[in-house]
Amino acid sequence: MIFLDYLYNLPNSTSGMDQITSDLLVQVPFVTPLILLFVFLLIFIGGIVRQTVRTGSADYPSWAVVASISTLLPTLALSVSSGFINLDVLIIVVTLNILSATWLFLDRRITEV
Repeated sequence: MIFLDYLYNLPNSTSGMDQITSDLLVQVPFVTPLILLFVFLLIFIGGIVRQTVRTGSADYPSWAVVASISTLLPTLALSVSSGFINLDVLIIVVTLNILSATWLFLDRRITEV
């Protein structure tokens, strides 16, 4: 497979999983935002579908808050190591949290929150 050498340099697996992940992020920097988007959509859509099956209706603002918080936690954990999360991605995730919390509080009456 000499003809594939220029497409992707294989990471050095003797350094540990941290080095493999950072090498992957250097070569393909859009992997982390896609993983975070997958986590958000999995929780958001999965929660809405299960709540609709059980109760007949779904609470979209509360699932948006649950999904955004569930995305914020791994984002903050990955932002500790340099190179895993860009500042742009961190700002987008925090903004998504603020917007979903605002949606939840504007959707409820004062006694429901």
